[in-house]
Amino acid sequence: MSRRGHRRPQGGGAGVGSFRSLVDEGARPRVFRRNETICSPLRPANRVYVIDYGYAREYNTAAGDREAIHDLRGDGDLIGELAFWSPSERVRVDALTELRAWPIDMRRLREHASASPSAATALVQELFARNVAARRHEALARAPVAARLAVWLLHLDERYGLASESAPPLSMETLADLVGSSPDVVQRQLQQWVQRGWLVRPGYRRLRIEDPPALRAAAGEWEQLSAPWTGRVTPFLTRPGAPADPLPIGELPKPRQLPADVPDFTGRQQSLDLLTAWLDRPRRTNTMVVQGLPGVGKTALVTHWGHLHAERFPDGQIVIDLRGQSPSQPPMNTVEALGQILRSLGVSEPASDEAELMLLYRSRIAGRRLLLILDNAADPGQVRPLLPGSKDCVVLVTSRTRMAPLRATGHADLMDLPVLDPGNAVALLVAVLGEGSPRAADRDALAELARVCSYHPFALRISAAKLAENPGMSVRSRVQELRRPDRLLVGDPEEAFRSALDLAYESLSPGQRRAFRHVGLLPGRDFTPEVLAAALGAPVSEAVAAVEGLHRAYLVEPMPGPRYRVHDLVKRLARELGRHAEAGVREARARLLDHYLAVAADAETPREWFEAERRSLVSAVRLAEESGAHGMAWRLAEAVFEPFRRLRFYENNLEIQQAGLTSAMQVGNRRAIALMRGNLGSIHRDIGPSTLAARFIGEALADYTELEDSVGRARALNDLAEVHGIAGYSEDALTCAGEALELYREIGDLTGVAGCLHTLSRLHLSQERYELALHYAGQALDVREEIGDRRGTAQSLIILARVQQNLGEPNAALSEGLEALSICHELGDEHAEAETLLCLAEIYDLLRLPHDAQRDAERALAGYTATGDQHGCGRALCALGRIARNGSRYDEALAYYEQALAVQVELHHEQGKAETLGDIGLVHWRLSDYLRADEYLNQALAISRVIHDEPVEARMLNRLARVRRRQGLLQVAFVYALEALDIVQGIGNRRAEADVQETLAYTYLSLGLHKSALRAAKASLAIREELRANRASALLSIAQALLTAGRPAAALGPARETVELQNETGTRDRWAAALTTLAMVLLDLDRGEEALLYARQARDVHLECGTRRDLGCALRALGLISARLGKRGAAIAYLAEAVRTLEEVGDIAEVQRVAEEIREMA
Repeated sequence: MSRRGHRRPQGGGAGVGSFRSLVDEGARPRVFRRNETICSPLRPANRVYVIDYGYAREYNTAAGDREAIHDLRGDGDLIGELAFWSPSERVRVDALTELRAWPIDMRRLREHASASPSAATALVQELFARNVAARRHEALARAPVAARLAVWLLHLDERYGLASESAPPLSMETLADLVGSSPDVVQRQLQQWVQRGWLVRPGYRRLRIEDPPALRAAAGEWEQLSAPWTGRVTPFLTRPGAPADPLPIGELPKPRQLPADVPDFTGRQQSLDLLTAWLDRPRRTNTMVVQGLPGVGKTALVTHWGHLHAERFPDGQIVIDLRGQSPSQPPMNTVEALGQILRSLGVSEPASDEAELMLLYRSRIAGRRLLLILDNAADPGQVRPLLPGSKDCVVLVTSRTRMAPLRATGHADLMDLPVLDPGNAVALLVAVLGEGSPRAADRDALAELARVCSYHPFALRISAAKLAENPGMSVRSRVQELRRPDRLLVGDPEEAFRSALDLAYESLSPGQRRAFRHVGLLPGRDFTPEVLAAALGAPVSEAVAAVEGLHRAYLVEPMPGPRYRVHDLVKRLARELGRHAEAGVREARARLLDHYLAVAADAETPREWFEAERRSLVSAVRLAEESGAHGMAWRLAEAVFEPFRRLRFYENNLEIQQAGLTSAMQVGNRRAIALMRGNLGSIHRDIGPSTLAARFIGEALADYTELEDSVGRARALNDLAEVHGIAGYSEDALTCAGEALELYREIGDLTGVAGCLHTLSRLHLSQERYELALHYAGQALDVREEIGDRRGTAQSLIILARVQQNLGEPNAALSEGLEALSICHELGDEHAEAETLLCLAEIYDLLRLPHDAQRDAERALAGYTATGDQHGCGRALCALGRIARNGSRYDEALAYYEQALAVQVELHHEQGKAETLGDIGLVHWRLSDYLRADEYLNQALAISRVIHDEPVEARMLNRLARVRRRQGLLQVAFVYALEALDIVQGIGNRRAEADVQETLAYTYLSLGLHKSALRAAKASLAIREELRANRASALLSIAQALLTAGRPAAALGPARETVELQNETGTRDRWAAALTTLAMVLLDLDRGEEALLYARQARDVHLECGTRRDLGCALRALGLISARLGKRGAAIAYLAEAVRTLEEVGDIAEVQRVAEEIREMA
């Protein structure tokens, strides 16, 4: 029987029945287990199958590196290898569930298709429908994620009946692959629709559509694509060119960075056993330092041991070269080393603050079984900060410096690695020469050679390599060569090492010698043949051949990439030889720098190149500056600026741009000076301080103006607008952004136009001018979609989500945010993802989904920390503070706010500072600490007035009015509230006006002006209803106004509704405050027992939250209710406790009122 909507074959009939004649006689249906591969390009089936029952996944294997599901197949569908009709139709199919299918031989199918029009028609329909599906899917790929998901759900429901018990099981990964997004985004969108009641989850991996019209509305103009296609084919393919999904949340990369093992590793069994025994000891440190002479084999030992025990470190092996003795680069500092480790663990670019890096490092490796090799350490001080606290992570350190202080402080165990003993030294020579070599049989000569080489492994390898390269040379001849007086002193391993290097160099061909000397000119310890070819001025093939010769002589080591690494002592020799023997050093350096500039300036150069050449590029700019090639220095700095900025290599970028500025000033190139100043300003805009950013960009703007450079001036104006916005100078920011927009429009630069529109939308959003923010963000989105700027599209969607959020449209905001998150996952942009997650956290907080909000805010903070965005860290910390505050976790909120404030003070972010001070003041107000609240709010008010930030000024005045009212200063409170009202009405901020009207309502109540209070409370409610905002607080003010006016019956409805709303969407202490009001209303209605229950509940919640003033009000209510119920003793006790509590918080007016009630009762 056919499931609801599941099509049976039409027309010519491509179902099981019409293929019976093609099934091999006596053939049986084949049963495939779940996840079993049915066919793939590497494992062709040589047949097709018709599914009898079960489901299969069909993958598109032509999507680059990513193998993505492009359809689900069910009963009656044809699956398998159809490449004889279309070469592009090579797919992989595996069983989603247990599946039974009838096999059809490929040869007989071809014959039958040729002879049978109906069979040929069915197959042509199949392939035609696949092509149609691909085109339709390409159209769907331009749809938002929500629309794509809605289309797929509607299609699958129509095709298979999702409510059916026999429907295909839909995992999040399967749905995400079908939709072309990530599981995280799909999960969030489904969760939203479940909460709205559009979908139901009746069981594991099951969905049921409850509201098809709502899903069709979500699908929008793409809804028509959900209909089943004619023919026998699935509807869609994965989006063309879509990259691999990011790692699922919580899953980290498992780096495998061990270099290739030494194939003829010999003679260190005792040392290997010592390392293994150390690892197995129950009481040990997590770090072993292997120390010894240069070239003695420390790195080879730990690498070989790492390969032997790789399975004991399933979470990865990381190798860091600390450059302790590098001849061309300084030792790696802690920040750089931690950054490199974190990048290996999936953090794109960590922050520059060492303390933050350390926290992130320890959290990323906690509980992970990792092997960390710290190679070539300079001293104990370099190693100590890198040692993890967890024993799950094992650290091996190599150093030629003695590390006794690490053992003395209990940080590490030590192992000395000596030269080889005579027997193992001979064994190494034999291993390199080969057991079958005649010279390997002369053990006496080999023993003498080993002695002459002082048993030093590196010297032994070089000597053996020389013999292997010269079959006619005897071992004794080599010994005599090494014994020359100018060579070495037998018994001195270091001299033996240098002598071996000299001989290795002499054994090279002229071309290889020249290549070796040029290796000394290259920046960094590792290089590619392309870089060496550039320095040589030779073809890459010639450089590859030369490097292979150097490798055979053990002068360079191969790395993945392909790259080659040079031992620091070898590099030092190469540099010395280059200075003395190479006449064309200047020309070689020029060629090398030209190569770096050409590749860095090429827009097609992948980010991986910049990551691999990061340190080399820094050294190259320094080399250009120091060698007087100033034009090259600033041009190379400009070429790497944007890639490094996008990769968040802030410290390296600062170093490079500063060197570029110095060089530009040396040659007096005004345009270059302006470029470098603008770049430095942009970096400081991102990492602070904003004062330094404003100085550099202001100087660049003056330069561009004098040069009459419109493009440069527009760029500087837009950058300056962003800096002024950060500093809180909103009007200056808007002026700069407006000028930049006009310039870009005159030039016709659409990318610049979109950037300025985005800046304007952000500025208006920060000033709470939501309609203008919506206008500019929409324009920016249109332009960015027109020019295909996916990263910019995500940024504009984030702004739109924030505007929708502030306009009281959280569900619309969530859709925009999820679309942005999908794009960020697609691009692999960790920083943009952090921006999106922070936006989603705020939306979830508005929707009162605290766990989702906390999760995304924490992930945003981690993303900002990883990418070094201090401004983002400050905003994420503020968001975490708000989430904690809304959860009535006030101590936690204060801790987050204090951290955020420290960041904003360091960055000179005045607007952020004002808002955070105001939030801290609000928490103290909630905790009834009015003196501290007053202190923080007044600081925030002062800053907002200095920077002319009217929205923040109004917010602080409104909060101060509430504090003054609680302090009994009613006239002052009234003046503050009127000032705030004047500002918010002037700027047209209706939401803020509702808050101020509410404050006025309570102030009127305290002044005994009940009609004015009710009028203000109703005005607040009307605005909130107009904006579709939360009505709870306005209803509470109405209930209290009616109660105070002696109208408890009228107050009961608003009071009850307030309790319900606050319970659903408010904080616990606000809910408890509503309970107190309801209790007082019920008391006036002579429903004392019911009132007592609510008042007790309110008291318990306020005790839990620590909200002392509201606790006093709840105690007062309990006292009055007890008195009405005839419990005079309990009443006086409650009221006395209320007085003490209210005195503690300084609410004088309320203290006087309760004291008077006690006197009347007495």
